[in-house]
Amino acid sequence: MSTIVGIEGTGFTINAQPTYRGAAFRGTSLEGLLFNSRMIQAIFDDACPETRALWAYPDTGKWDPQRNTDEFCAALPTYRDHGLLAVTVGMQGGGSIYRPDIFDKVDNNAFTPQGGLRQPYLERLARVLDTADALGMVVIVNYFYFRQERRFEDEAAVFAAARNMTEWLLASGHRNWMLDVKNEIHKGDGLLAAGGIHKVIAHIRDVAGANHPILIGTSTFPMPEINHLPDGAFYDHVDFFMPHGNNSEPDAWRRELEVYLADPRIQGRPVLCNEDSHFVANLDISAELGVSWGYYDQGYGCGARHGKFDWQARERESSYGALSGYQTLPINWTINTPEKQAFFARLRELSTGQAR
Repeated sequence: MSTIVGIEGTGFTINAQPTYRGAAFRGTSLEGLLFNSRMIQAIFDDACPETRALWAYPDTGKWDPQRNTDEFCAALPTYRDHGLLAVTVGMQGGGSIYRPDIFDKVDNNAFTPQGGLRQPYLERLARVLDTADALGMVVIVNYFYFRQERRFEDEAAVFAAARNMTEWLLASGHRNWMLDVKNEIHKGDGLLAAGGIHKVIAHIRDVAGANHPILIGTSTFPMPEINHLPDGAFYDHVDFFMPHGNNSEPDAWRRELEVYLADPRIQGRPVLCNEDSHFVANLDISAELGVSWGYYDQGYGCGARHGKFDWQARERESSYGALSGYQTLPINWTINTPEKQAFFARLRELSTGQAR
């Protein structure tokens, strides 16, 4: 294991060195930033027989979770060559098709209802961690997603899942991972809401113990008027902050980040957006303000507008080579569309200090 992620002040380090050393953009140093991409479905599977067939590859007519992870790992070196340093991978995934008759049935879950772990997910995650480690990349591991968390029997099962997953990650020997405990916490007092998530974070730290410091964040919902800065005790428990920018046009995103960065509860720790859109204007704004930014490319065929882009404008592509996005399944993990190409080209310019 050769890659160790850390934090120094408001920036990230890899192997004790600031990321993107020497790079700057419009007068702002990019050292310490962690540009990333939401690849939440990299270890996806579906135990629901009614929906599993929907994810079949166009070229084979079958869904194959091993192929999905293998092709993702095969793409990681290309991402890294373009300057990407981190990917977010989910133990409960994310939305593929948002139609209720499908979204409500998909069973993509690394956890049992009692909080136990499902071995095939762990094996696929191990491949991702191994590949990323060899490339000097970081994996942001997301534990909980709202559409799957309801499968837990009770709060004790949530704590058990957090404990078991943390123990597994620590036992893996890898040190190239960080946590996004819950994707997009909302305001509220539930255990996995803004008012209760600190209890899960504290539990994770207790499991890890003082001899195993780990980096923990929890992302917030992309509705700035209510949720970029929801009330809760989690501010005192996280190592970095994770606002999402899906709904915000560039000028609004700048204003929101300026407010966010001025909040005294935030100052002194890194800010890392790990989900926004495929619009590089928001990447540029984040870079100008010293904020790490996360590419998010849903893909056509998801049945929803979802953020700033209308993914309902056309149907899912019928050929594997043309498949858009990195979230609607099945996924072509290569840089095969104009949206992906524009992001990775801009990322290469930023990471090498050539962007203007």
